[in-house]
Amino acid sequence: MAARRKPALICCGAALAAAVVLAAVFTALYFTVLRPRPPRVTATVVGTRVSAFALIPSPALNLTFDVAVAAYNPNRAAFEYGEVVTVVRYHGDAVGEAVVPRGEVGARSSAEVRAAVEVDAVEVFSSPYFPLEGIAGALPFETATTVAGKAVVLGVLKIRASSVVTCGVTVYPLRKETTSPQCTSTVHVG
Repeated sequence: MAARRKPALICCGAALAAAVVLAAVFTALYFTVLRPRPPRVTATVVGTRVSAFALIPSPALNLTFDVAVAAYNPNRAAFEYGEVVTVVRYHGDAVGEAVVPRGEVGARSSAEVRAAVEVDAVEVFSSPYFPLEGIAGALPFETATTVAGKAVVLGVLKIRASSVVTCGVTVYPLRKETTSPQCTSTVHVG
């Protein structure tokens, strides 16, 4: 009876050892190569266009922000993102919005999308801050760009990430100039 158990024990021991080795290999691969990482997203205001600005006889403002969003995907799988939304705010109130359609950043590559956001002059003029800032010739704006998506490695390992990049820009419409944007980025993983 003991002679029959010996081959079965050897077979079970070999199967268990193989399972342990495979588990160790997959764990090592996950933590070194296949581990999903969040993408690196940057958004910058690359230009502004002031084609009209007047306070008298009637207020006029024609202002457009050009925003570039660059994403680097460090994963070994593509990163699929939803719509990229850029909102322009004047003292916390939304005065413009642009939406870029969904897309994909390939594995270990970069992609850039651009959006032009036109500012709604009526919203700016209705702000209680506009009369003084318009006369002073300096209008502070904030752009907020949101990107959210997911990377799937081998159809099993998933990571969801979203990034919000906020930039503060002061526009000098009389001189048709802007300050260099001061940007901060926040990434949420999970």
